[in-house]
Amino acid sequence: MANDSDLKVNVDLLVHSESLLKNIKKEFVGLENRTDDMRPFWGSGEIADVMDEFVANWDDYRAKMLESIDTTGKLVKSTIDSFGGLDADLAKGLREGSKGKKK
Repeated sequence: MANDSDLKVNVDLLVHSESLLKNIKKEFVGLENRTDDMRPFWGSGEIADVMDEFVANWDDYRAKMLESIDTTGKLVKSTIDSFGGLDADLAKGLREGSKGKKK
């Protein structure tokens, strides 16, 4: 009967995904704006100005990606919690149902 399910959730994959998202977030948060440190290596003033602009844009996009990572992580965690709780409730119901039949 269990193989007839229309919905199959790979909780291990979700848990692994949540772990990966946490690691990605940690890496993104750990990136620092190193514009001042790198400026001498960029050469001419024009190139340095363009690189400054690039870094500023990157910081904006990184912030947006961090928001997306957070949102996705929360959704994954919610899914894990929901299906974990549902699975426990179903298992409990089956145990209680089989105890009632044995009497």
